[in-house]
Amino acid sequence: MKNSIIINVIGFYVCWWITIYGAVSKLYYIGPVATFIFIIIHLVKLTNHKKEDVFLLISFFLGLFIETLLLNLDIIIHKGILVKYNIAPFWSVSLWLCFATTLLHSFKWLSKKYLTSSVLGILSAPLIYFSMQSMDVIKFGADKIIVIIFTSILWGLFFPLFIYISDRILES
Repeated sequence: MKNSIIINVIGFYVCWWITIYGAVSKLYYIGPVATFIFIIIHLVKLTNHKKEDVFLLISFFLGLFIETLLLNLDIIIHKGILVKYNIAPFWSVSLWLCFATTLLHSFKWLSKKYLTSSVLGILSAPLIYFSMQSMDVIKFGADKIIVIIFTSILWGLFFPLFIYISDRILES
């Protein structure tokens, strides 16, 4: 159990950094490929991965929705191939998939703690987007205070939604 959490955390960070490196280097496919490999390894280690398969699929579409919303509202300007079609690039969505793998494992302690997860979302969103902006992976299309407010509200709503969905899937 403890080893799977350590592997989960390490896998998340390795994928995160590979994805960021790929976006900075304009090798946009590297992050999604690394994430795909990580998820396959991750699921092979699980005993009942069918429930997590569903959760990861839902997470893919929620991540795509969130990042595409930020893109189309000109809050966050992503680098990538699909941006010209007003769709968030898969490298940014793959970060959501990596994040989703942590919710049923490393962040399992957040189960049913919707207020706590909301506060974590509110506080962490600006830090994540500002760090990505400082690495020149994204640009802000709005004033920094708008980015802080909008991403905090969005993550304050969606982080507990991810927790709620993971709780419901595990209960079924």
